[in-house]
Amino acid sequence: MNIEAVVYRMWGIRNLRKKIFLVIGIVVGIMLLDQIYLHIWQSTPNTPFQRSLHVDDVRQLLRAGEDAAITTILFDPVILHAWSSNSHVAVSGACIFLCHVIGPLTFAITAAQLRDKPAFLSRLAQLGFTITLFETPEGLRSHVFLMRQGSPLHLVVLHPHSSGFLRQYTLQGPPHNVAQVKQYITKDAWNQMKFDRAYERFSTVEARIDDVELTIPSNIDIFIVDHKNSHFIPCNESRAAYYNLKYLKDETPNEVRFKHKAWKLLAKVKTLLDKLKIPFWLSSGTLLGFYRQCDIIPWSMDVDIGIAIEDYRPNLIKEFEKKGLRLTHKFGKVYDSLELSFKEEDIKLDIFFFYTEGATMWNGGTQAKTGKKFKYVFPAFTMCWTDFLDIKVRIPCQTEEYIKANYGLSWFTPVKQWDWKASPANVRENGEWPESEWSEVIVVNET
Repeated sequence: MNIEAVVYRMWGIRNLRKKIFLVIGIVVGIMLLDQIYLHIWQSTPNTPFQRSLHVDDVRQLLRAGEDAAITTILFDPVILHAWSSNSHVAVSGACIFLCHVIGPLTFAITAAQLRDKPAFLSRLAQLGFTITLFETPEGLRSHVFLMRQGSPLHLVVLHPHSSGFLRQYTLQGPPHNVAQVKQYITKDAWNQMKFDRAYERFSTVEARIDDVELTIPSNIDIFIVDHKNSHFIPCNESRAAYYNLKYLKDETPNEVRFKHKAWKLLAKVKTLLDKLKIPFWLSSGTLLGFYRQCDIIPWSMDVDIGIAIEDYRPNLIKEFEKKGLRLTHKFGKVYDSLELSFKEEDIKLDIFFFYTEGATMWNGGTQAKTGKKFKYVFPAFTMCWTDFLDIKVRIPCQTEEYIKANYGLSWFTPVKQWDWKASPANVRENGEWPESEWSEVIVVNET
């Protein structure tokens, strides 16, 4: 054998060895990855990535509802949006929308149905569901999780409120129950369940999704917007009780009369602004009263609300005056420090328009005698709902930060003497209006 042949043979053997080691490495790598995957799967059993929804679970849920005369409403905004946008791609026999949910598929039932139809839960158990029931500290049923074959089904329990909206309570309960269901829920879905929510009442229709006959909200677009903006913050009754105990709530007949008139004015303003589709929130003293004592401050003598300047409508003044609210003050311009004041009988309504500036929001003030401008600066905030004396209204979600910005760290202590130009913690001087513009930016009509 010549040298060339020997070298060639040796090179072939070396290449063969390389190939063998390469194959062995790949096999070992696959085995290691498989073990890692198995470890993850075992340490997080039945996560949404391992358990997909079985459409038969949905059919059995609906069957239990029919047997107990309960209507279950598909209440999942992601699935509803996907279906309403792509319903034309539905294929008979294929599970296109329901089976691709990440996290639990959500339905809604009313508290009255769950209370008055005890056979519903029994029927679910007969059909093979494992039931985990959650209640509020007051004993109100709030959430139900159902496990059968696939990923869990989630039932939100809606409670009708005297103010006309539907209340969803936050998910809370025994730690072992929370841990049991949390393992099947995505982080985003879990965060969505940690808030109280408030929804407008809605009608329903029947729809066929993935060959399943379901009940869904009639107007999906409105439902999706309502769901997105449904975060609800209840009044803290414990704090209010402590405040009233500490400061000995004792109101004069005039103060009681003012509170009644102020409540009527707030309810009327809500009706008007809702009709104009102008969102507003409680501000200044009215917000302080809500947050501190769940009530109207009896000596405040006015009602305060905030509106983003982007939501201003030129016909607002005219529409208010049509309903008996007389314009008494108009300060500033639409693009700078706009403020409106109205009166109904002897009760004043102040509307502060808010402007966004970087990471802050501010409303303006004007001194009528001098033309001096003031600015009240707040950290940027978002909107939440609350129930204030049986009126569903918006408040800043970051309520305490808003209150502290306006009233300082001593906001809990009642103050009956208040100078709007000097007392607020967040007031800043903001220049002056040129005297040539006073007729436009300072309109006073007290007659």
